[in-house]
Amino acid sequence: MTDDAGLADLLTERLGFLMKHAFLRLTDLLGEALAPYDVHPKELGLLSVIAADGAERSQNELASAIGMDRTTMVAVIDALESKGLVERHRSARDRRRNVVTLTEAGATCLHDADRARAEAEAAFLAPLDEEAARQLSATLRTLYDAHAAGAAPVRTLVPGQDAPTCPGDRTRPAPRP
Repeated sequence: MTDDAGLADLLTERLGFLMKHAFLRLTDLLGEALAPYDVHPKELGLLSVIAADGAERSQNELASAIGMDRTTMVAVIDALESKGLVERHRSARDRRRNVVTLTEAGATCLHDADRARAEAEAAFLAPLDEEAARQLSATLRTLYDAHAAGAAPVRTLVPGQDAPTCPGDRTRPAPRP
């Protein structure tokens, strides 16, 4: 009989399994690293985007820029605002627009928490040498760029594989009665 570790080893050739477990471990490390700053990775990412170029952006523009739905964006900004890290106000350039900006506390938090994020990511990548870590990041960026537009992956068969035959497979037309 195979033990539990042996059963998990059966899945270590599957990309989804590996990516999921790597993501979960990185999420744990980031959560621990950012806990002293009372921010979550999603919040830190938004602080980074707000501070990136000094441009004034509305909630909708921020949501569009980073691919976050508007409802989630409102919740994230509400949380950051309640912590005193961002504020919403009328644009100085266009009084018809409401924009989101960092507060002084937000800029300080961003600086310190981003350093902690970088250290956590370095710890996560520590098993890799510098070139392998750089290549992993480059490869993930390539995949992100290729799939960011929302293009659905093409379903193909592996060479030598027959067409799907599972009862729940919806890729084939239903049999006629």
